[in-house]
Amino acid sequence: MKRARGSLFWTIAGVFLLTIIVGTLVQVLVAVAVLQPLEARDARARAELAASSAAAAIAGARGPLRPDTLLARYREALGPGPPAFVVYRAEDGRAWTDRPIRSGALARFIGVPVARDTFPGRPGRGSRWNRFEILARRPVLRGTLPPGEILVVRPERPPGLTGLPESRASLLFMPIAVLASVVTGLVMMRVLVRRLRALELLAARVTEGDLSVRIQDRSGDEIGRLAERLDQMTERLSEARDRLETTERQRRQLFADITHELATPLTSIRGYAETLLDPKVTVSPSERTRYVHGVLDEARRLDRLIRDLFELARLEAGATPLAKERLDWVALCRNTVERFAPRFRDAGLRLSWATSTAEAWIEADGHRIEEVLDNLLVNALRYVPRGGTVELGLSRPPEAAGRYRLTVSDDGRGLTPEELPHVFERFYRGSGAREGGGSGLGLAIVKEIVERHGGAARARGRMPHGLSIEIELPASSAGPIASLTIRSSA
Repeated sequence: MKRARGSLFWTIAGVFLLTIIVGTLVQVLVAVAVLQPLEARDARARAELAASSAAAAIAGARGPLRPDTLLARYREALGPGPPAFVVYRAEDGRAWTDRPIRSGALARFIGVPVARDTFPGRPGRGSRWNRFEILARRPVLRGTLPPGEILVVRPERPPGLTGLPESRASLLFMPIAVLASVVTGLVMMRVLVRRLRALELLAARVTEGDLSVRIQDRSGDEIGRLAERLDQMTERLSEARDRLETTERQRRQLFADITHELATPLTSIRGYAETLLDPKVTVSPSERTRYVHGVLDEARRLDRLIRDLFELARLEAGATPLAKERLDWVALCRNTVERFAPRFRDAGLRLSWATSTAEAWIEADGHRIEEVLDNLLVNALRYVPRGGTVELGLSRPPEAAGRYRLTVSDDGRGLTPEELPHVFERFYRGSGAREGGGSGLGLAIVKEIVERHGGAARARGRMPHGLSIEIELPASSAGPIASLTIRSSA
């Protein structure tokens, strides 16, 4: 399943939007739960003070009195907030206020007997208020005026969020939103810094040569995608280093093997030559002849080893192009068996040939495929003891559709399960060779030639003992599907 691609932009934007919403909600809730009751209590306290002072001033005034002028003195005592009115209402129905009234609803509210604190009214011209509340009430007794009462009236605030305090009071709670934003920002930055430090740690450990470290961040945003790419890069670097180390080990092992293989015949040649040239050593004519033949045999062995090394190097480097042609492998195998039949008889071995198809057409380099057959049969000559049997067969196995199989199997000593994986390695020699002189490169050359033709080489143990080597190659599209089997010992 393809993972959704994200972006840090939307993450940050979402966090800040959430911060604003949370800060606003906290501010509103605090204002409704704390500030509104405090402001209402403060307003009532101020109204009680203003009403008491106005009532005392009216009651104690001497001479003619204009209540509206006197009431204006106490307007400032009411404090900030929605406009409040200080009203002196007499029992005879007359009323005086600290300022002109432009609201018909307010006029009706103070001009009629009060049965309850608030009642609905119609908004007056130039006013946006239609409901009022009495914050304070004080009775007034004065000889020159009819008895009455002082009222402090202001527009009524609806309950809930619509009755929030004024903006100046709300500013007191702005630090709450700022604090919430700061805390959220710090948490978000902490998360981002931790993820960035993971990238820094990976870079530092890779610089030190540790390619096993992984971040495993699969968030899908920019940092997550960068972490995924760095994990892939580190994994590929680790694989490349493993390949280089394997190649280096193989190179060193190859040099060691080549040195050993070249040193063995050279040591023999030098020993024979020093013996023949030493005047203190008496050598009979027959011994001299035997020593010269020994030098010649070791020289031929050295020549064969050098040729095999050169051949294998050219095949691995692809320096030798394949001259492919359409050929019949049945005919090629039959001719090879006929050529090797005298050598097998001289070695006391029985070589049998069988095929289940009359023709097996392939697209291959005839010289190279013949070299494969020669190396397999020579390998059998070296490792199958006298009296043994080597079977060469060609078939069309149903499990290998479109391919042929060449198998060489024997009833020799065979190899242990631990030795089988090394059959096609350079310079590998199985135990119990019937005759020496092999370079240990024959089967390595076989494997390289087969793989260059798009095929595969395998070695299997044979019950109750012995070895089977199987070679599979694609059949020619212009001819019938064929399979070739040669069985031999490593």
